[in-house]
Amino acid sequence: MNPCAGRGRARSRAAVVERALSGIGDVRRFETVSAGDERRCASEAVAAGARTVAVVGGDGSVHHVVRGLLDATTETATAVPLAIFAAGTGNDFVKSLGTPSHDAEAMTARIAAGVTRLVDVGEIDGIPFVNAAGLGFDVEVLERMQRVTRLRGTAAYVVTALRALLGYGGYAAQWAQRDGRPSSTTHLLTVFANGATFGGTFRIAPQARLDDGALELVDIDALAPMSRPAVFLRAIRGTHLGHPHVTHERGSAWTITSAQPLTFEADGERYVAKTREIVVRVRANALCVIA
Repeated sequence: MNPCAGRGRARSRAAVVERALSGIGDVRRFETVSAGDERRCASEAVAAGARTVAVVGGDGSVHHVVRGLLDATTETATAVPLAIFAAGTGNDFVKSLGTPSHDAEAMTARIAAGVTRLVDVGEIDGIPFVNAAGLGFDVEVLERMQRVTRLRGTAAYVVTALRALLGYGGYAAQWAQRDGRPSSTTHLLTVFANGATFGGTFRIAPQARLDDGALELVDIDALAPMSRPAVFLRAIRGTHLGHPHVTHERGSAWTITSAQPLTFEADGERYVAKTREIVVRVRANALCVIA
């Protein structure tokens, strides 16, 4: 568990989860000590013989735990299922997963019953993601979110996004599927979605499925600032895909090319690309989860 997840909610929730889990088996807690430390915790849990790895946190915590599980699966060829007890800010991944992640007893019952499913994992510049990865506006909002102190949860994201909506200038790059037609060069937002929701409230890719072996690309042109709110309001309802300034396509691999290495986010975690070219792809059925 990450004691800072959900601005501290995970700490109090962890005690409830631990009591529930203790009723079905032996429990060992791994607590993070630094940002991204969930990856180490998950790898150590698998090495210690865990039959299930349960994470108490938000999308960021899940992101790093998945990285640890994928590391361990590569080394041992054994898939240890992941159980998610939501305690974060947006909790977007579990919305698509459809599990009772806010109910400790219900999730514990599913662990005891061994109800699992395989889901896809996206990958951007070698970084795995389970819900979505993006470039442009969402990175701008993420960076502004680091400075938000008063609001919490979905409200913090929505307010921060609205404040950035009129001021962000967009980013320059071209993306294309293999043998596909290159995109335009200026974009407000580009999202590669495995899950349907994004930013806590936006149904950015309503057609996305976690186990279809594909990702949904949703791209919004760098349209005029005053035209942006209408598109984002439609995105809350999931009706934006037909907008003339929105591009939507489905695929398994893209290449993004830019004049300089871009900053991107994966499950809300910020990264800087290693080179001027970013490859995005999907790894079908790569993660076992408690369902």
